[in-house]
Amino acid sequence: MMENQKNEKVTVLIIGATGRIGSYIVKELDANSEGINVRLSSTKQSVVDAWVQEEREAVVLDLNMPETFPAALHAVQRIFLLTGYTLDMLHQSKALVDAAVDAGVKHIVHLGVFTSRRDLIPHFIWHDMIENYIESSGLFWTHLHPNSIADSTLDVEPSIQQSESFTVYCGNAKQGWVFASDIGAVAAAVLREGPIKHHAANYYLSTEVLTGPEIAETLSKASGKDIRCSVQNPASLKEIISQIPDISQQAYMESAYVFMGLAKEGKMEAQCVVKDDVKTLLGRPGLTIAEWAKQQLS
Repeated sequence: MMENQKNEKVTVLIIGATGRIGSYIVKELDANSEGINVRLSSTKQSVVDAWVQEEREAVVLDLNMPETFPAALHAVQRIFLLTGYTLDMLHQSKALVDAAVDAGVKHIVHLGVFTSRRDLIPHFIWHDMIENYIESSGLFWTHLHPNSIADSTLDVEPSIQQSESFTVYCGNAKQGWVFASDIGAVAAAVLREGPIKHHAANYYLSTEVLTGPEIAETLSKASGKDIRCSVQNPASLKEIISQIPDISQQAYMESAYVFMGLAKEGKMEAQCVVKDDVKTLLGRPGLTIAEWAKQQLS
C-alpha cells in the first residue's frame, strides 16, 4: 500500500533528534524537506517547548515510557529509529515497532551496526535481532550499518582541538571508520525518498580503514599540528566499565569490551573493509579523516 496520495506530504518522526547523528539528520532535512513534514522528538519537555517556540513540529517521546508513543506516532508514516546505547535497546525497539504497526506507520529506518550477522558480540547480536523483528513486522524497512563512528573517538571531552590527542582501546588494530555527518546525510536521504526507493535495503557505511596511530599521522599531516594517539588495550576499559552505575549501560560497555578484544586479536575482518554506501546514495564519497582534520583542526 502506498504511504500517501500523490503530492501529499508524509510525516517523518526523528527519534534522537538532539543527539550526534540525529542533529545531523535534522540539519540535512532543514536544508531539504521536499515532500515531508519533519516531527522532532525528545525525552525532555523543555526541549520540545523550545522547538515549538521555533515553530517546529515536536513531541515528547521516551522509549522507556510506552505511554508517550501514541501521541508521538499519530499520523506518522516514517520513523528514524535510534535507541540508547544500553541493553534496553531490545525492549525499547520491540515496543516501538509494535506501537508503530498499531499506529499505521509505513516505514522504519533503523540505525544498527556494521554487522556480518555472525559476530559474537552482544550488541551486534541485539541489533541483528531488532532488525529481524522489524523485517517480520510487515513494515517497510531500511537498515543503516555504520562502522566505527569516528566522531565518538575524535570528538569527545576534552576535545581534540584542546588536547591534540585521542584514545583507542583496541591496540594497534585496524578499524573501519565513518563520520556521523555522513550517517545523518544518508538517513535524511532515505527518510526523504521513502520506501519506494529504499525498502528492504541494507546500507553499509565504512569510508576508510586505519589504525589509531595511522589516524594520528593523517590528522597531523592534514592539520599541521602534532596530534597524538594514546594506544590502550581493551583491559583499560575495565576500570571505566566498573564505574558505570547503570546496569543496562554497563552491559552495553561490556559488549564494547568484547568488540575491542576481538579487534585487537585481528578477528574483526568483516569490519576491516571499505564499503561506502554514502557514495551509493549521495553520489559523493564519505568524509575522510584528512578532510575532517582540514575542517576541524586547521
